[in-house]
Amino acid sequence: MKIRRSTALLAGGVVLAMTAAACGGSGGGGGSTTAAQGPKGQIVWSEGTDVIQNFMPIIAAGNSTATANIESRLLLTPFRTYPDFTIHYDQDLLASEPTTATVDGKFTVTYKVNPKAVWSDGQPVTWQDFQFSWDIQKSSDPKKGGCAALLGTTGYDLISGVAQGADDHTAVVTYSKPYGDWKGVFAPGFLPKHIVDKGDPKATCDYVTKGWTLQSGIPEGATNGPWVLLKSGIDTQEKSEVLTPNPKWWGAPTGLERIVFKFATNDPGVAVKNLKSGTANVVYPQPQLDLVKQIKALPGVTSQVNFGLAFEHLDLNTRNPHLAHPEVRKAIALALDRAAIVSSTVGQFDNRATVLNNRFYVNNQPEYKDNTGGLYAKPDVAAAKKLIESIGYKLGSDGIYASPDGKRLSLDTITTVGNKLRENTIDLMASQLKPAGIEIKKDLDPDIFAGAEKAKSLEAGGYDIALFAWVSSPYLTGNKAIYYSVKGDAQGQNYTHGNDPKVDALLDQIDTETDSAKAAELANQTDAQLWSDMFTVPLYQKPTFIAFSSTYTPYDPATHRGIGDNATNAGPHWNDDTWTLKQ
Repeated sequence: MKIRRSTALLAGGVVLAMTAAACGGSGGGGGSTTAAQGPKGQIVWSEGTDVIQNFMPIIAAGNSTATANIESRLLLTPFRTYPDFTIHYDQDLLASEPTTATVDGKFTVTYKVNPKAVWSDGQPVTWQDFQFSWDIQKSSDPKKGGCAALLGTTGYDLISGVAQGADDHTAVVTYSKPYGDWKGVFAPGFLPKHIVDKGDPKATCDYVTKGWTLQSGIPEGATNGPWVLLKSGIDTQEKSEVLTPNPKWWGAPTGLERIVFKFATNDPGVAVKNLKSGTANVVYPQPQLDLVKQIKALPGVTSQVNFGLAFEHLDLNTRNPHLAHPEVRKAIALALDRAAIVSSTVGQFDNRATVLNNRFYVNNQPEYKDNTGGLYAKPDVAAAKKLIESIGYKLGSDGIYASPDGKRLSLDTITTVGNKLRENTIDLMASQLKPAGIEIKKDLDPDIFAGAEKAKSLEAGGYDIALFAWVSSPYLTGNKAIYYSVKGDAQGQNYTHGNDPKVDALLDQIDTETDSAKAAELANQTDAQLWSDMFTVPLYQKPTFIAFSSTYTPYDPATHRGIGDNATNAGPHWNDDTWTLKQ
């Protein structure tokens, strides 16, 4: 499983930050991607992770790629990210492209909702849903009526008000400051007021914090897309969740009668077996060398490897007494041979894989810069040891350093279960860091993306080092929740608790920078500062791999219909209402 940036997704199975690509809808403006005929047949999607435990998209428990896959066309948002990384307004939800203006010196955005748009219980989508969605996400401070459980408040915290426009279907959003990534607001997080609003901020926060659990399902009326997930469609014993057409849907009909999500292990052998036997019609596993080879050899299967907006990295938890020292964090980065990690893992099945030296942009984005200053191009064990010794650590007889108070420099590294590439990465890390006097232990953690009730989850913070991936979008400000200093109980997605006022100031500047070139410059400055802090260590741009039965229509870039990859946090299900069997 990944984490999305909700800004961002956890690809670990992780998101809202970067994107770019070319497409265009009907009339060149990101038009409707819905199918043109009635539904026929079904498709079984094999999800390589445990059954989703929470469907609430604006809290950590609901911030995974698996959740995003299911909800992609359950919860419509004003703008959509296409496979070429471009952004277009949703012509099903909105009647026209939103407009911007400066009114009384304030930046405003006007949204005109499609008058036919309704929630799945028939209640109309109105300006009040925009107003409520802002109100619940504008603050994470309970003292200000906010909710600490939120993944982040980026963008929402710059809105000064949402008002009714010319009619009930027009929302006018006013910002206190210009906001360059305004298209990313309300995605995810466009929520139905009549379902989620509980009358006062605390009660609503309590509701959001609990979320939409697997046991309760998604409430009737809480979705607004071409599909619905009924409680009767959730089978915990069979580990399946079934999408069926929304009877209140106002757009073109879906191409299929059902999409069946089957949750299974991430074991490559199981994915191959399911695809070969027809138990699954489409798989989207984290690519492994043997898996890619075996699936490519299967007859009647279409597959592709892509490099999109996901990247593998290490989170270094600054609450650990060793990792609280920047010298130790930098020593880890100095001693790692990241090029060897790439060549021994993802480089085995795609020679495009390379070391990543940026947290905001991936290698094939034009804004990408190497901000390391060349310090981490090659491993330097001697320099790493010198840094560790500079803060009083002593090398023990076992070859492992100990702190001045006698604690061995031994660090558990958690990662997802059933991913050989990640297991191999940790094994390589252990062998590379041992000569520098650092012991690494491998911990396969099934709860890495669980809520705070699980002690070693990212949200709870009971880990030393975490290996997972972030899955991004085209929105640069999606990074803010990851790197912005923790305030009270609101950590956003800053699971390392790495706090730097210089980073905060730069991220605040990015928020209000409307010139994309200047915003990119600020992002690279921020990344350079983060190399100095070393709260995280980027490893490589993470490839994605999708394979599906050739009895289904593949993606057509001209019409935006059919099955294919979308290697952003939108995911392959971004257009699953257009998936069809071949005629």
